[in-house]
Amino acid sequence: MSYQEKHRPQLHFTPKENWINDPNGLVYYEGEYHLFYQRNPNANDHADMHWGHATSTDLYHWEEHGIALAPDELGTIFSGSAVVDKNNTSGLFENGSGGLVAIFTHDGESQQQSIAYSKDKGRTWTKYEGNPVIPNTKIKDFRDPKVSWHEDSEQWVMVLACGDHIQFYGSPNLINWTYLSSFGKEYPSHIGVWECPDLLYLPVENSSKKEWVLIVSINDDGPNGGSAVYYFTGSFDGKEFHPNEKSEDALKWADTGKDFYAAVSWDNTEDTYWIGWMNNWQYAGVVPVSPWRSAMSLVRKMSLNEVGGDLFLKQEPIITDNNKEVISYQNIDIQTDTTKSYGISDTGQVNLQISKTSASTKWGMKFVTDQNEVFCLELNKAEDTYTLYRTEGLTDFSEDFPEEIKGSLHGLDVQELQAIIDRSSVEIFLNKGLSVSTNLIYPKGTVVQLEIFTVNEALQIENITCTNLNSIWK
Repeated sequence: MSYQEKHRPQLHFTPKENWINDPNGLVYYEGEYHLFYQRNPNANDHADMHWGHATSTDLYHWEEHGIALAPDELGTIFSGSAVVDKNNTSGLFENGSGGLVAIFTHDGESQQQSIAYSKDKGRTWTKYEGNPVIPNTKIKDFRDPKVSWHEDSEQWVMVLACGDHIQFYGSPNLINWTYLSSFGKEYPSHIGVWECPDLLYLPVENSSKKEWVLIVSINDDGPNGGSAVYYFTGSFDGKEFHPNEKSEDALKWADTGKDFYAAVSWDNTEDTYWIGWMNNWQYAGVVPVSPWRSAMSLVRKMSLNEVGGDLFLKQEPIITDNNKEVISYQNIDIQTDTTKSYGISDTGQVNLQISKTSASTKWGMKFVTDQNEVFCLELNKAEDTYTLYRTEGLTDFSEDFPEEIKGSLHGLDVQELQAIIDRSSVEIFLNKGLSVSTNLIYPKGTVVQLEIFTVNEALQIENITCTNLNSIWK
């Protein structure tokens, strides 16, 4: 049955069939959130890149559409972005009206930046006859344009991935672009290629401040191996980005899991939302699913939070299920070396509110299947880490898949924990998304039980909420 295959996500966007990767062209326009994405409509591997298309009214339920952009004489269609040209700066729309403009990479003899425009809410697209708008003859990896309007300098600003650094371009009209500056050659990591940049202006919670954030995806050398997303906070003056982080030790990872990559944000929204590709280039082509391959993460609302004088991304998942089944438990005491168990769904979420823990507290939770497979999350305050043990279930398709996946607690007590389980993934959000870990799992059975344990000290939990979520495909 369609959308009910083994390991098919029920809470995350997947195409009906065939390959997808990076989210592209994220834009909100006239009541719809558009999700374009890298797409091979003919096979289950990374080849023959098109832009696929889906829309949503709530960032949770999605409707898949047909191909938006297809290859042409300039090459296949690699990643990019889309904006609302509401003032018709491009002159591509009649009578001064605005519309949608997509900015993308043509991957041919070299990688070049091109544009297309839509006059019917993104359903059909016309490629600009003067493409490419930014030609390239020198840089091998020259791709993934992310464009937004910069109010202070009154121009469109593009951030572009250039192998081992980011380049900034400015334009008054989305057609004529001027090089502004470069950033990043002095920063690691350069083991992998820099990809899918984004430039955000985010509020700092509990203050009136906002700060610029430069997003960079790197296709190798992530904190747990392979693909990952890191970010810099700082200032942007319309020409140059100036980071707060001054050394490689200050690099910040947006998600320390194995399976969150190429994340970019929506244009034309009041709050800032983003989504990532839920996979890793180490094994993306061999994950044991069919007839589709790959999913998107849940959408997340973004902000910044100050911790110990430093700024960290905060990501809160968007779930809009009006018919969910919720079961709550209050005031639970778990003694040392004991476990308490609760029935859960393999398409649901678990929320914990924790009383203050001491410096030595080591505790966690296990997601257990009806075939006694265990996926364990362990939190160790003394070491300031959390670890997801992904060593059971189907793992033999790649030596890089079975892992003990670690992340940082940023020196904080874990007071709130949210875990979202969806047949072939677990997304962990600690302290309302200050620490995040997204990971694929492929259990042979079905997750049916939650076990909460403590190792060396009693644990007091104020509240446990287990929520069964309905499929977004019903």
